[in-house]
Amino acid sequence: MYSSKTSESTEPKIPEVSDQIREAIRKRLKEFDKLGKEGATRFDFKPFLDLEIEAKLETELAFCIATANSSAKAGLKFQKALEELEISKLDVEELEKLLRSSGVRFHRKKAYYIHHAVEKLQKHKFEFDRDFLVSEFYGLGFKEASHFLRNVGIENVAILDRHILRWLGIEKKCMTRRRYLEAEKRMKEIALAHQLSVAELDLLIWSEKTKMVLK
Repeated sequence: MYSSKTSESTEPKIPEVSDQIREAIRKRLKEFDKLGKEGATRFDFKPFLDLEIEAKLETELAFCIATANSSAKAGLKFQKALEELEISKLDVEELEKLLRSSGVRFHRKKAYYIHHAVEKLQKHKFEFDRDFLVSEFYGLGFKEASHFLRNVGIENVAILDRHILRWLGIEKKCMTRRRYLEAEKRMKEIALAHQLSVAELDLLIWSEKTKMVLK
């Protein structure tokens, strides 16, 4: 399933990974699927990080907003801090304090975005449509909305950050909806050619870059 062969000389090389990475990716995809279907899951990041997180839809959306233009580890630290709290009862100032103490960049703006997003999500809990998320939720562009959708088990959306675009050989420009969908189509074509989901391919690329399987 994780072939490194390419159908074209110009096609990006599919990363070759260890059995440990393969198993971690399978486990992560199951955790994503459970979160989307049941509204909650436990993420286990061992052996890469000594960390487990009890996640809900609301805290997963908060994580995806928090980690944008910041680090995954800071976002995970923030989500872990939410574990024993009722996020819907936190005001903007409380969210800002948690974001700042977790090392999340742009904590003031993101606190406002998260507060608004949690209120919205509770009204539209299972309306997982990307265009709806982008148009109705503050702080969610196509990349962040795709990140959330992937993390709730929707495997055919691409999280097109700079690293993935570079892997695709696509110059990073202002990512309009049209450009995003064009690049995503390329990602889907490569995934299909190698009998992978887009979610699997994303985790493979990032495991090669970071030597970890996070989310």
